[in-house]
Amino acid sequence: MKKLNLILMIISTLLLMQVASASGYLVTESAPVYPGDTTYVYVPIKNTGFGTFLNDVSVRLLPKDNASANAVTILDNVYSLGTIENWGDQRTAKFKIHVNPDAAEGDYYFNVYITYKGQQISSTTPAPIVTTELKDQILTIKGKPLLMLLNSTLGIVEPMSINKATLKFKNTGTGTVKNAVAKIDLTGGSMKSSFSILGGGTQFSLGNLKAGDEAEITFDLAVDITAAPGVYNLPLKITGLDNYSSDNYVGLVVAGTTNFEISYQESLGSFSLNVLNTGISPASSVAVTLPRQKNFSSTGSSSSVLGNLNPGDYTSAIFQIAKIPGGGNNLEVEIQYTDTSGQRHTITKSLPVELSQAGAQTRSTSTNYTTWLLAAIVILVIYWQRRKITSYFQKQKGNK
Repeated sequence: MKKLNLILMIISTLLLMQVASASGYLVTESAPVYPGDTTYVYVPIKNTGFGTFLNDVSVRLLPKDNASANAVTILDNVYSLGTIENWGDQRTAKFKIHVNPDAAEGDYYFNVYITYKGQQISSTTPAPIVTTELKDQILTIKGKPLLMLLNSTLGIVEPMSINKATLKFKNTGTGTVKNAVAKIDLTGGSMKSSFSILGGGTQFSLGNLKAGDEAEITFDLAVDITAAPGVYNLPLKITGLDNYSSDNYVGLVVAGTTNFEISYQESLGSFSLNVLNTGISPASSVAVTLPRQKNFSSTGSSSSVLGNLNPGDYTSAIFQIAKIPGGGNNLEVEIQYTDTSGQRHTITKSLPVELSQAGAQTRSTSTNYTTWLLAAIVILVIYWQRRKITSYFQKQKGNK
């Protein structure tokens, strides 16, 4: 009897060793699976034994590790299949899952646990309850890449300038972009005549970028002299394999910088400095200053506010200057102004100046006039007070 029970147990064990199977990759309702998807996972269970041994079959799906648990939430992790009676019969367990939106692209691993009640061999031997584990069932998640312009060194540029530009990109999505290319479109509207990229064209390779990867491109942006002041958004398109495409913009400001021409006039010892806006942009809060220098000195105020000057406008500032002996003839002039973007600029000009003899001797002439005026006043006082003065001296002689 004992031998019979032992034989039955061995037979039962052998029969239960191969009662369920599943493929290495989890089958999903929709493929590929992307972050943010809510879908179903299917696990086929097949009776590979001999006879009716798979009773009350239940299947559990569990993440194998923390990475899988963080990437996928299993909404229904237990599924009941009932009884799989015949050899070769197959049932499918279905599990509802949600892929977390920030899940990175890649393979994630799950374990499947199949619990069932086997056939009762004898009245004295209870039906065995068996759990079979299917390890490393793979769920492949296809990421959604998103390349964004992370940073740009372009800010405020000036007409008739060449600017070294660096653009930094980052894959802020969850997938990989292969053979990514960034293209700057300068063909639209006024941009075609205002900007150009020097050297190797308008397309730049970014290579392959995984989630979180960064890449940079560098180029020289030339700004035409006719570029109108204002804010520009240069269209930027990024493409890659698998029909990837995204649109960005490179923002910059063209400042309304300008230039000035200066001249002078001298009259009656006064020095008139003329300032002309020779650029194509208006200048606000224009001021001129005569800094301390080796060729000329100034008396009184050395600065003058001229106000706003539109292109072609000019105005004058009056200064009192004198030639420093031994110095040269170049007068240093500083012009400050605010451009259309709000930036303050300082331009230094050198103006050849030849003062007339009268202008050069203004100080000494002024001193002579003062001396002669004092002498005349003394003479007038003596003349009007001559009787009193004569009487005073006569009294002094009588006292002697």
